[in-house]
Order: sequence, then C-alpha cells, then structure tokens
Amino acid sequence: MPVSPKPARRNPPRAGIIALLPALLAAGCGYHLSNHVHALPPDVKVIAVTGFRNQTLSPQLSQLMTAAMARELIQRTRYRIQPQRAGSDAVLEGTVLSLATTPVTFDPNTGRVSTVEVRLRLRVRLLDETTGQPLYQASNLVFRDQYQISASEPTLFEEDTVTLRRMCRDAARTVVGDILENF
Repeated sequence: MPVSPKPARRNPPRAGIIALLPALLAAGCGYHLSNHVHALPPDVKVIAVTGFRNQTLSPQLSQLMTAAMARELIQRTRYRIQPQRAGSDAVLEGTVLSLATTPVTFDPNTGRVSTVEVRLRLRVRLLDETTGQPLYQASNLVFRDQYQISASEPTLFEEDTVTLRRMCRDAARTVVGDILENF
C-alpha cells in the first residue's frame, strides 16, 4: 500500500502577524499621530476668544493672554476665531487670577535678588454659545517660569515682559491642547 504524503499544515503567516503586532498594540494604548487634531463637537465652527479678565496689577496681562489664546487656536485648528461673541458657536473666556513673583537666588556679593520665579494662575472656560454648557473648564491652572535679573534697571522690565509673553504662550499651548484632547 502506497503511503500518501501528509497534508501540509496551514499556519497563518507569522511574519505578517509579527509585523502588525506593534501597530495593533499602539492602537490600543492611546497613541495617535502627532499632527492629528481632535475636533470639538461638529456644530462648532466659529470660536470667540473674548478678552481675558485681569485680577492682577499687571495691566498688559489680559491683552497678552487673549492674544496668545487666539494665536494658538488659529495655528492649531481650522476653526474661525473672532473677538466677539455674536455669530460664534463657542466662546473661550478666562480670568487671570493672580501673578506672583518670588525671589529664588541672591547674588552672594551684593545680596540682591538675581533670579525670580513668576507664578501665574488662570481660570479658563470654553462654552457652547447655544446651550451655555461648558465644553472645557479649568478653574485653577498654574504656570511657573523664572528669569534672571540684570544689574541695570531698564533691563529688568524687559526681562519681566519677555517672561510674561513666554508664560502666556505656554499657557495657551496647554489650554488649547487640553481642549483638543478632550474630544
């Protein structure tokens, strides 16, 4: 009696499964493409960025913060951004709650402050203009930065302004990132 050959075992293509394994694992772990922008609810097409209220003694802070938020939304989204509420689908509003400076280091020769930490606290909300319901809210955001104090007086104010601009930019990046990642 002739011996018939054994039927070939049908194994799934292991190389293909192994190659897809990292992609499958990454998909389940919350990873996404860095340029992928989540969208707010589909009915939101126009966002009003109203002037931030300012509870500090730094008068330019509300303008700096409002401009930074608008600029970040324009750069990172495709929504139309405008300053007025009329005609908007959502409204981004906020309050600069406090601005505090704390000496960090001192010059050992003169005893003068050489490094200052600046702490900025914000409250921010993105409201659905139709329902008034919050799409995003954060009531106590805190941002910190430091700057070196120059020996010459006029430079002190320039460093302070540069630091405030940088802090507003960083705050806007964080807030807009949080808003986009919530959806």
